[in-house]
Amino acid sequence: MGLDRGIEELNAHIAAINSGKNPMNMRLMILHHLLREGSAFSGYTADQLDLELKRRTKNRASLDSAKLFQDGSIQGLTGALRKPYHCDESVYGELLHDQNKFAEEMLDLHKRGFRIAIHGNGDRAIGSILEAFDYVLSKSPMEDHRHRIEHVQTAGSEDLDAMQRLGVAASFFINHVYYWGDRHRRIFLGEKRAARINPLADAVDRNLLFTLHSDCPITPISPLFSIWAAVNRITLEGEVLGDDQKIDVLEALKAMTSYGAALNFEEDSAGTIEKGKRGDFVVLEADPLTCPAMELKDIPILATIISGKVVWENTEKAYIHS
Repeated sequence: MGLDRGIEELNAHIAAINSGKNPMNMRLMILHHLLREGSAFSGYTADQLDLELKRRTKNRASLDSAKLFQDGSIQGLTGALRKPYHCDESVYGELLHDQNKFAEEMLDLHKRGFRIAIHGNGDRAIGSILEAFDYVLSKSPMEDHRHRIEHVQTAGSEDLDAMQRLGVAASFFINHVYYWGDRHRRIFLGEKRAARINPLADAVDRNLLFTLHSDCPITPISPLFSIWAAVNRITLEGEVLGDDQKIDVLEALKAMTSYGAALNFEEDSAGTIEKGKRGDFVVLEADPLTCPAMELKDIPILATIISGKVVWENTEKAYIHS
């Protein structure tokens, strides 16, 4: 959950949790401007802010990361590309920050203990982000930082290689394949570049830590839909976009569960159903590992369990529980 309005917004989230109106556990991404000198959370280190969130919500809310942006969107022609847009060879998109100032702000956040998550859609923006991470880690080395890039739409092989070298994780906006894939192919990127958006198979080959997301409210939240999109790579018009970047169902399930927990340093407490872990999971009507791949997004959910307690049940379908 993003936080960009300061103390009042934070207090509203905490009130929703403590009143019972929000039954979900929350991880908050703090927009970087709120962490600058003179801003709402300027005096906090990451550990201090995380402890404050946990204290005020009885461990229901915690800190995720500091969030920055380095470009816009491909479909808005504002994603920063190395080569021009397919529809207009005069347009490359724009980087949002001066490289040196960008890297210095990241270094400050890194030294204060914040994990850093940076919006990057275009390959030029991704390259800029990786250049800044390289600078940060050269100035203040950290073996296991788990910083990440959000969206990673048009990462090339050289970008993925750099992510592997620097230990930078990815959160892929996989739903883009379905919702914008046809327009990327025809209008924004052309056939070759469009086929490589969200290069999940290449990420798997490099053993990168990655997750999948919907970027709600840009597209609806549905983990099963994101898994379906990663496995099938079907566009809105029914075409396969980048067959060689499909991943298998088990890998996609891990990206939505255990890899997400690992990205948040929670691999010992969440992400899999094991004794001693939190007990956050859903009950599905069908086994996603054996059902037809095209049916993954439509598997009915029978119940949602959070911290071992049933918080939602499908009243139209019965299931056995104790």
